[in-house]
Formats: sequence, C-alpha cells, structure tokens
Amino acid sequence: MRAWEEASTEGAIPILLIGFLGAPRRSLRDIFTSPQWEIREAPTYRQAAGMLDDRQIGVTICDAETGSGNWQGVIAALQRRTDPPNVIVSSRLADERLWAEVLNLGGYDVLVQPFDRDEVLRVTHMAWMAWRRKHLDSAPGLEGDLRMRAAT
Repeated sequence: MRAWEEASTEGAIPILLIGFLGAPRRSLRDIFTSPQWEIREAPTYRQAAGMLDDRQIGVTICDAETGSGNWQGVIAALQRRTDPPNVIVSSRLADERLWAEVLNLGGYDVLVQPFDRDEVLRVTHMAWMAWRRKHLDSAPGLEGDLRMRAAT
C-alpha cells in the first residue's frame, strides 16, 4: 500500500476544490472517497475564501478555469493570506509551459485532466505533507494543533 492510500493517524486531511464542474468534479469525488480526505468544494475563489477562513486547509486543487477568474488569480489571492495552502492547478490542456508557470507563481504542482487516480492521490498527499512540514518547522508546538484541526 502506498503512503497516500493509508489511513491518516491525524484525522481527515482537508482539501479544498475550487471551480470544478461536471465530469472533473465527479472524478475528484470518486478519487477522494477514503475517510483520510475531507473534501470541501467551492465553485469560485470568492466562495472558497470563506471556507479558508473557517478552517485550516493545507491543500487547494483549482481548475484552470475557476468560473469567476483564473488559476493565476487564485494563486495570487491565496499567497496574500497569512497561512496559504499549497495550490495544485488542474487542466485538460496541461503541458510543461503551464507547469513552469504554476511553479513560478507559487503553485505546488499541476494535475492533468482526465485524472489518474494514483497521480491525484500522490500529488495531493505530497502537497499536504509539504504544507504540514512547513508549519511544524516554523512552530514546533503546532503539531498537536494540526492534529486537532485535522480531526475536527
């Protein structure tokens, strides 16, 4: 069993999906069925902002076309936050140019649509671990708080 398929010892890992509709949305819901993941969804960044204020979320997966803007705007808005999540951008037209642009603007990675289950889980798990590690390194006493937040 791969690490990203194992049950979390810290409770459900919150993931925020922004801008997904139709088949991509259904695919992501089918992929994140394990109790390890707690999926929240927002059709636009504006609606997602309230969810980010409401709960500590370490990973956001954003459709390249988010409905009320674009992925560049989502990354820029999230980077202005005190505690930004890692942003994964998804597109059916993903290529090396998009990947380079996402990384240069502060995003974490790119997922190609249609989704490959193992790739989505691997990239999301790695984004979560990177976010968590950053927070544990910057605040050693935060580990218990992250566990509590992941469990609530």
